Amino acid sequence: IVARLEARFTYPMFVKPAGTGSSVGVSKVGDRDALRSGLRYAGKYDKKILVEEFVNGKEIEVAVMGNESPVASVCGEIDSGVEFYDYDAKYITDTSVAYIPARISEEASEQVRDMAVKVYRAIGCQGLSRVDFFVTEEGKAVFNEINTIPGFTSISMYPKLFGASGIPYGQLIDQLLGLALE
Repeated sequence: IVARLEARFTYPMFVKPAGTGSSVGVSKVGDRDALRSGLRYAGKYDKKILVEEFVNGKEIEVAVMGNESPVASVCGEIDSGVEFYDYDAKYITDTSVAYIPARISEEASEQVRDMAVKVYRAIGCQGLSRVDFFVTEEGKAVFNEINTIPGFTSISMYPKLFGASGIPYGQLIDQLLGLALE
């Protein structure tokens, strides 16, 4: 398996358990020994493991809301302040900084927002989801993942993104309840 992964991807790679969230069990690996360790570590959390190529770009998040006619929020950017946006950077340390709106071009922002709605529809989402991307220095958007049950706490990006899009928290709750009743 290690040889097949090395033939397909260059280092660094990301190793992830398929069924976890919040970067639990995720490793960024830079050589064969780290890849083996990352596979064992991810295997503690799930039988299915994803291995992905490293994409050098800004981490961009978009909140999407709707049933038949989904809409995308402004783009937000996460600067983890560390090697990658791991569990500690998300919830324990204060190294990460969120930029809303994201520090990307208007063209890249529109591309990401359009892609977020397309991903949302392709998967058949309803109500709410957060769709995450990388945007390279050249402005190319690369889909990373979709979070079909995004966090909704005071530090969560989903309500912050819609707040920056002109939908305050209370109104957002009302709209989501309306979508659920549909």
